[in-house]
Amino acid sequence: MANAPAPEVDRERLTAVVAGALCRPIDALGEWTLAPIGYAAFNPVSQGLYRVAGSARSGGEDLSWSVVLKICRAPREEDFANIALDDREKLREVLRWDREADAYASGLLDTLPPGLAAPRCFGVDRHDDSAWLWMEYVVDETVAWDTARYALAARHLGRFNGMYLAGRPTPDYPWLSRNWLRDWVAYFTRTGGALLADDRVWAQPLAAELFPPTARADLRRLLAEYDRWWRALDALPLVLSHLDAFRANILSRAGRHGVETVAIDWSFVGHAPLGAEVAHLVIASLFYHGDTGDPAELTSECLRGYAEGLRDSGCDVPTDLRRAFVINAVARWGFIFGPLGAVGDVAKEDAIARRRGVPFRDVLALIAAKTSYLCELSREVDVS
Repeated sequence: MANAPAPEVDRERLTAVVAGALCRPIDALGEWTLAPIGYAAFNPVSQGLYRVAGSARSGGEDLSWSVVLKICRAPREEDFANIALDDREKLREVLRWDREADAYASGLLDTLPPGLAAPRCFGVDRHDDSAWLWMEYVVDETVAWDTARYALAARHLGRFNGMYLAGRPTPDYPWLSRNWLRDWVAYFTRTGGALLADDRVWAQPLAAELFPPTARADLRRLLAEYDRWWRALDALPLVLSHLDAFRANILSRAGRHGVETVAIDWSFVGHAPLGAEVAHLVIASLFYHGDTGDPAELTSECLRGYAEGLRDSGCDVPTDLRRAFVINAVARWGFIFGPLGAVGDVAKEDAIARRRGVPFRDVLALIAAKTSYLCELSREVDVS
């Protein structure tokens, strides 16, 4: 995500925000700085993400403070220049620019279960086509997550999802996402069939080196079965989900009742199939974010943690929970390999490397590893 030019911050408004962050009245606001927070992801409704930090005087004390300013904006026509007209409205709903502001305003994020938290929100400034969210600055206290920490995050997410299987009515706010997975995947997989058919792509030395020899045939098999995978996904029970809880969007900190998982970026929150949360946690953290770990071990431990979270919330753990995980993982991530189309084109490879902040080879290696793991997982489930 590229930040727009730094916004002008109103001193009076910032004083109120700082008072909320420090939980005390502010006598005088000192100097402050505004610095962009880098975040490499596609989202045309994100105008900027900033850390605002400075000093303030309160009751005779000089105090330091930090907050996050997130600016979301309505998409413009040029953002969808390459999208078919019939698909633009679906994509606008997938990327609804004011969903996170509505989530905070509704109080929904104040009702999360023990262990899962959202950053505190100190105010939302709404304009005609944008929203400024002033939020708590959260420091991740565990830089390198091990398998046990991932399993704990899965447990916290399981508690969140499980509340709605245990009988709590699922919220019905109009701004909550619905059919989000199908529409999101449809956008990001729109070139999948063409890439599978392109002999030039698969003949490139880097593709031949990184992808296993059976990858193309395995993906063609999955593509032929894709409608069946979606029918299997549609048969799963629906729960309220964050929908983008992976390593870039979850932080670890000590809370009053133990270690907390702080989930940021609630812009996709809505109805989703059971297991979507834990599948995304594993697959996106390993094969998009690039965290290290053995996929089979991480899957097993996160499913164990997720099941414990479901139990914590008072619901029965489905006997086919692993099946739900596999269906979600394959349906959501099976054909997310757009960067593969750039292989062999130096200019396109360089553009992707700049956007992702890592060498193109590393991006493609993650896609190849994901393909291998998902094809392996797919053989566990019969969706015929």
